[in-house]
Amino acid sequence: MPRSPRALVMAVSITSIALLLGYAYFMTYPGHHTMWDLPRFHFYVISPTLLALAVSSIAVGWTGIRLRDTSAMMLALAIFSLNGFFLIHALSTPGFIIHDQYHLAGVASQVAMTTCAAWIFLSTLSSDHAIVRLISKRRRRIVVGWVALVVLMNIAALVNPDVSDFIPIDISPLNGVFAALTIFLYAWSARRYFQQFRVVRFPLHAAIVFGSSLLLLTEFIMVTTMMWTLAWWLYHVVLAVSALLLLYGIVAQYRSNLSIKHTFHQANPPHTLNRIRISISSSMQNLIVATETKDAYTAGHNYRVAMYGLQLARAMGLDAESLRALARGGLIHDVGKIQIPGEILNKPGKLDADERSAIEQHPVIGYEMCKYIGFMTEELSVIRHHHERWDGTGYPDKLKGTQISLLARILAIADVYDALTSRRAYREPWSQARALQTIVEGSGTHFDPDCVSAFVGLCDRGELTVPEARGDGAI
Repeated sequence: MPRSPRALVMAVSITSIALLLGYAYFMTYPGHHTMWDLPRFHFYVISPTLLALAVSSIAVGWTGIRLRDTSAMMLALAIFSLNGFFLIHALSTPGFIIHDQYHLAGVASQVAMTTCAAWIFLSTLSSDHAIVRLISKRRRRIVVGWVALVVLMNIAALVNPDVSDFIPIDISPLNGVFAALTIFLYAWSARRYFQQFRVVRFPLHAAIVFGSSLLLLTEFIMVTTMMWTLAWWLYHVVLAVSALLLLYGIVAQYRSNLSIKHTFHQANPPHTLNRIRISISSSMQNLIVATETKDAYTAGHNYRVAMYGLQLARAMGLDAESLRALARGGLIHDVGKIQIPGEILNKPGKLDADERSAIEQHPVIGYEMCKYIGFMTEELSVIRHHHERWDGTGYPDKLKGTQISLLARILAIADVYDALTSRRAYREPWSQARALQTIVEGSGTHFDPDCVSAFVGLCDRGELTVPEARGDGAI
């Protein structure tokens, strides 16, 4: 995948121009109406290919659920929709399972393209959008329900091909309306993902820009060609490449994940451990590393804060899903510092008013970055509100008391504790006793008293352990 916005624009432009030139040639050369009637290839090759891609997308979607990544889940549903509904198109090849149902094939193709576009469009919405919050809350039911719906529609279409008569979207003017809507959704999605790619440079975003652009061209070619012509076969090739690009983008994004499971095991006795796996994409790890490289005196800070937060949350009896959210939010809670000038981050003395104001923007910056890359509202609350104070004097939103999410209140203690017990340019690290005394003094003003009480108990019992430095260099 291209690694810069300019390279991405060049790659998409060159590919699109080449495809359009090929399409123009196929549509204008002498004999372009010649039918390349290859039903056996269409049925025996394309059907298994689509089925394999659909099954792969289910696995990817379920991974998105486990990793608490809404974007990955919705993109996987987009791929599943594309291949699942196109499977009806392939299985309805005349002369095999059913006879002379060109209408069914046309309807299935358009449903596939439009539903795929709709899911990709939904994945562009921010995590704090009402629709995305609803999808996140019911994500397991939605995935299972959507997969079941597509499977049932495949079965219904093959058992009773005339069911497509109830969806006449391949007939004018509905075909034009759906084609225009689909092209608009792909264009909008490509634009939004490109905007994000300019900020985070994630391979997933590049793949979606590329894939959405190709799917836009696929829709155009599909609705302007006749079956079995060379141009018609061209859109099948572009479709397959587009689906593979989308799938590749998700896999490339998550092929290397940070697992806290092993280190958390070290920090807790095996017989009391509720094992938990927390994953952050390799791309996000790179952002965290870039942040910590820029802020020379907080190397490993994100990881240690996440681990301290996990220990406190576990002592307070939070469930596994909350632990995952806290750990993911903790690992990236300071990612907004990547846009803060290094001379401010590393200033050894006291910050002036303007510098303090700049520093206080990092939770908002991090929040704005992460709400478009799949993090759910629980993680976003940790990122945005870990500097809020119990008495309402914190930043950036001046929240007070239980207006601050419990996860953010927990991480606030972990964040301050690590800051006090870590070496800084202007002081040596504090002892645990001194740091703990400061946290106790902040009970009811800076910190949630219940969280402070639980943290003190954790320390008094000797159960708070210092996270070991990771040996894999991830964070």
